[in-house]
Amino acid sequence: MNPFAIIVIALSMSADAFAAALAKGATLDRPPLGEALRCGLIFGLIEAITPVIGWILGAAVNTGGYLAADRWVAFAVVAAIGAKILFG
Repeated sequence: MNPFAIIVIALSMSADAFAAALAKGATLDRPPLGEALRCGLIFGLIEAITPVIGWILGAAVNTGGYLAADRWVAFAVVAAIGAKILFG
């Protein structure tokens, strides 16, 4: 993976974590410092671990040549999530 792709993924993951933490923080009424730090730590760990898990699983599947149509599988998953969001 080239450095540009890594930077783009890092920025998108941090924007996702920021949006989720912002939404979580908006639901709390004056959270104590410990709760805010715990929330940030949880979101940060999840956002750091998920790309690693995806990379490991992708490498495991790709090694055996099991997934020749990886782009189509990704498209189907994202399309299904989008349809679920649009049509409830």
